[in-house]
Amino acid sequence: MYKKESNQDQNFWISYADLMAGLLFVFILVVGAIVIKYVFIEKDLKKKESDLQKSKEALFSTSDKLSQKSRALKELKNRIKTLKTTLNQKDKKIGDVKSSLKLKTKEIEKLKALLLEYDLNSTKMEQNLTDIKQKLAKDENILILKDSEIEALSHKLMEQEKAHQALVEELNITKAKIKSLSGIRIKLVDKLRDALGNSINIDPKSGAIRFSSSILFNKGEYKLKPESKKELQKSISKYINTLLKNKDIREYIDGITIEGHTDTDGSYLYNLALSQKRALEVLKYIYESDPKNIELYKKYLSASGRSYSDLIVDSNGKEDKDASRRIEVKFRLKNEKAIKELENFLNK
Repeated sequence: MYKKESNQDQNFWISYADLMAGLLFVFILVVGAIVIKYVFIEKDLKKKESDLQKSKEALFSTSDKLSQKSRALKELKNRIKTLKTTLNQKDKKIGDVKSSLKLKTKEIEKLKALLLEYDLNSTKMEQNLTDIKQKLAKDENILILKDSEIEALSHKLMEQEKAHQALVEELNITKAKIKSLSGIRIKLVDKLRDALGNSINIDPKSGAIRFSSSILFNKGEYKLKPESKKELQKSISKYINTLLKNKDIREYIDGITIEGHTDTDGSYLYNLALSQKRALEVLKYIYESDPKNIELYKKYLSASGRSYSDLIVDSNGKEDKDASRRIEVKFRLKNEKAIKELENFLNK
């Protein structure tokens, strides 16, 4: 029954962690895409505004030139009128008239050429002016469109900010719950200390207890020394019973593991077999010393040989062989792996 509940809880937390990671990843992608689009739109808008300003300046310059040409045309027309008046004066001499006509004819030809050039330039300027007006109208339409897109984008960003705030609040609530769960081990260690007193040395962080192999076994052997059974009866049985028979503690326990450890003398496989046999021997003693609770022990107790995969080193970083040869008894919390993964995720 406890195993089933453990698996369900574990699956729930793992699924929940995956969901949170997926939501955060999707949110980062959406916000990134919106920010990038906003930057490109703003850059394009600035460029359009710069082009529009240049077009307006060119239009004003063209208008000034057109006004100058108009004034020059008026002056030429007045001059033509003056020339025609002079031609109509018949009181002048024919010679003077002919010479004057020749002179005026040349001037008229020059004027005609100027007028023709003016007409051509005026046509070109009018066409350029029409093109500029069309371009200005098009740019104004683009600006109106960009303004509407920016407004829509701003609205969307506000919605995303609200969603992000809601997600942050939900994550803060979840983080508080995970911190509460992660404090269970500390509470259990305190309860163990209260129940066992100073008779057993308990690791303040993990809540595990440790026995030197030299006390329990002869060198290279896995059978318990007769005198070591008294030590086990006094400590390990009391430790396990406190974890499993106290309902306030047992509801958080997923399992209890008896681990065998060796030093580096000999091969890894040899030490693996030796450490496994020693762990099994301690487990066997627990079963034999309390047969009425065997069914309870079957649900929670297990034995594991670790060879020298978890050595203990001294302050200089060198292997402490006496300390490495040991039996450790440690407990696992329900959903412990999921809690650690969530803690790591929330602390990033």
